[in-house]
Amino acid sequence: MRFLSKEEELFLHERFRYFLDDEDEVYEIIKGTRLKTKSGVQQTIDCIYAYMESNFLITSASILSKRYGYYIANVPLAAMTLFDKLPQMDLENIELMQTTDEQKWFPKLKLKSKKVSEPGKFNRQDWMNAELSKLFSNQVRPLFLHINQLTRLSMNVMWENIAIYMFRFYERELPQWYDSVTARRMQKDLLYIIGHLPGSAFGTKENPFGYFINQPIMNTGARQRKCCCLSYKLHCDSNFCKVCPHLRNS
Repeated sequence: MRFLSKEEELFLHERFRYFLDDEDEVYEIIKGTRLKTKSGVQQTIDCIYAYMESNFLITSASILSKRYGYYIANVPLAAMTLFDKLPQMDLENIELMQTTDEQKWFPKLKLKSKKVSEPGKFNRQDWMNAELSKLFSNQVRPLFLHINQLTRLSMNVMWENIAIYMFRFYERELPQWYDSVTARRMQKDLLYIIGHLPGSAFGTKENPFGYFINQPIMNTGARQRKCCCLSYKLHCDSNFCKVCPHLRNS
C-alpha cells in the first residue's frame, strides 16, 4: 500500500491549496460527506451565500463548483501527472478547511487518508482510464447533479470549472516548472483526458471536456471560457473574471 510522501504533500501545499496536517488555524471544517446528499449540498450553498453575502444562490452554487473544480484539477490530476499517484478523492476522504476569514471563501483541501493508487505493473493508460472513471463518474458527476437539480446551474459551467484549471496546470504551469521536453511529456496526460477518455468515464454519452477543446488562447496564455461562471453576479460591484466570454462579446 502506497501513500503520498511528505515531499509530495508539501509540493501540493505550496502550489494548490492543499492542507497540511500541522497547520494551526482553522476557522471552519466542511466534511466531504456533507456533499454526498442533496440536502447537504443545499446547506453548503446556503452557507456560502451567507458567508460571501452573495446576491444570488446560483452564483454561490457556481462558487462551490469552481472551488471543487480547482481541487479536482490540482490535486488528483496533478499528483497523477507529477508523481504517478492518484489520491483517494471519495467524499468520505476529503474535508474543506477554511483557514482564513476572508470573504472570498476558498478553503484548503484536506485528505484524511494519504493512500494512493499507482499504475504498478499495469499499462499506465489503463490505470488512468480506470482511476479517472472512478473520479469523474463516481465522485464529480454526482455532486454536479445535486447542484444542477438544486439551482439549475448548467452542467457545462461546472465541467468547465474543472477544465479551465486543467488547462492552466498543463498548458501554463508545467512549462514554468520543467524543461520543454519534460513538460510536453506530462502534457500528454491532458490530451488523454480531453481527447481519449470515453463518455462512460464521466457517466455521460460524451466526454464533457470535448466541448472546451477549441477555446481560444488569450494573450495571457489563459483559455477563454466558453460558459460564464456567473461570478459577476456575486455582488452589485462584482466584475467579470479575466477569461469571461462576455468580455470577448462586449
